[in-house]
Amino acid sequence: MKWVVKLAVPVLAVIALTLPASAEPVKIVNIGHGYFSGPLYVAIHEKLFQKHGLEPEVITVKGGSLAFQAVSTHQVDFGVLSYEHILDAAAKGRNLVAIFNIADRPLNNVVASKELLAQAKGKSLAERVRLLKGHRIGAPSSGGSGEKMLTVLGRENGLQVPGDVKLVYLGADATAYVGAFRGKVIDAGMPFEPAGVELEQAGLGGTLINIMSGEVPAFRDLIFMTVCTYPEMLKKNPELARKVVAVFAEAQQILLDPKRGKEIMAAEYPKLSPESNSKAYDTVSQIWSKDKGKMTLTGAKKVFDYLQPSGGEKIDFEKTFTNEYLPK
Repeated sequence: MKWVVKLAVPVLAVIALTLPASAEPVKIVNIGHGYFSGPLYVAIHEKLFQKHGLEPEVITVKGGSLAFQAVSTHQVDFGVLSYEHILDAAAKGRNLVAIFNIADRPLNNVVASKELLAQAKGKSLAERVRLLKGHRIGAPSSGGSGEKMLTVLGRENGLQVPGDVKLVYLGADATAYVGAFRGKVIDAGMPFEPAGVELEQAGLGGTLINIMSGEVPAFRDLIFMTVCTYPEMLKKNPELARKVVAVFAEAQQILLDPKRGKEIMAAEYPKLSPESNSKAYDTVSQIWSKDKGKMTLTGAKKVFDYLQPSGGEKIDFEKTFTNEYLPK
């Protein structure tokens, strides 16, 4: 297989596969190189796009807002994008539609230094949340989902965010969090995996609140990380949408097989040690949807409840996602 790497615009890194001319082209945007995008990596490694007669062009961007822009302006056909972005856009009158649910829980846990973990031993969820008072907490971005989830945790358990804590914005790169803990810049954080695993492997800390395991009911059974498209795509080429969903559905099932899934993710993340990859897989596999990508109105409303998107438009939730294209 020949890989061609090129730059479309300064922020877009494009990977295209050379395939027979008969294959139908499809452009997909992905947010960074996150472990959560496992089904996409499986689809590429296992040539599932080709199996379904597609020629994929995978575009990588740094951040959900860029991914949203690429899909909403029809620069790409589909995107791996959080449902939070879809809801936030809907509140402002801009529409995208989720057609497959990759993850039904958030992509991060609350991790903490060894010192905080020692204090948290044997304590309840509420007590562990309150332990964060007076500490510096790393988060990917100002106003992002990590900060909003922390705000919900605080509101329900007696911690005011940001008043009782100092937020430090570190972006999405796992190494930034490991470096921040090592340099004692932060005491806790809400990074995307495999940052938490790398923190634990480095002996600097570990999980304080296990959101990804479902410990917090408000963050279970959500529509979280999705494959989405724009409404016009579903009208003009519904068969393409059906093929793309079929690819992700098959890839998700392969990924959830611990042996095959770990092997493929190890190939995708060759710089992770076998031990770190195994731990990262075990951690992140908790959030990958086991229900063949199905989404629910309850899951949509739970995201709205903690996100509270700004904007004057009333959201018609059933226009923000559909299960119509899932394999029967």
